[in-house]
Amino acid sequence: MGIIIFTNDDSKFLQGNYVLMTGQIDTPPSNPEVTYILRTTRFKEKDVINWLPYIQNRLVVCIDKPPKISKKIQEYVIIDDTYKKRPNGFMSNITSILTWTNRLRVFASIKDLPIPYGLVFLRKNRDDITLWRRIARANMELPDEYTRAIFAYSVEPDNEKIVWPDKKKTETIPPKPFRQNDKYWEEIIKGSESVANELRLSGQELPKGVKKKQQAVNEWL
Repeated sequence: MGIIIFTNDDSKFLQGNYVLMTGQIDTPPSNPEVTYILRTTRFKEKDVINWLPYIQNRLVVCIDKPPKISKKIQEYVIIDDTYKKRPNGFMSNITSILTWTNRLRVFASIKDLPIPYGLVFLRKNRDDITLWRRIARANMELPDEYTRAIFAYSVEPDNEKIVWPDKKKTETIPPKPFRQNDKYWEEIIKGSESVANELRLSGQELPKGVKKKQQAVNEWL
């Protein structure tokens, strides 16, 4: 049995042999020489309990807020120190990217800035197509230092008021066996008690308005 690490910045884990997943675990975390990374908006203690027996090395869960973990599984869970630094603590880094004229100093100041945090502010404050093409070529392909270098040396500083990004709505992740791009999965569950019963048996979360208890299903003889 391996361990699960909760973090809100997975950049330091994006090295060596790793598998990056978004939304849900779609690759069994069974290779002892691979780090499995899941970026998600929801991962509860019951998910920790369900997946622990299959983890041979480590599963890194990148999420805004870690779940409460009971004592019985605490030894298998690590809460990363990144949660100790509040997001607003990165505003000095964002200010340096957008306003400072000394770009060498900017690069030195953003060495710990999470890349996604920098990107959401740049999207609201810069529409330079050349800048975004550079970011697209580097981000997720090269080490994060390259993207931070682009933040430092490709962003033109100005003294305009910094625009904050809009609050993002929580993404609803469909339960298995539905795929992320299944458009009508909620309607299918709400309209079919047999499908809903299968999800109830597997312990997966149901859409709002669907009863949690098993329901009788009328079938043709």
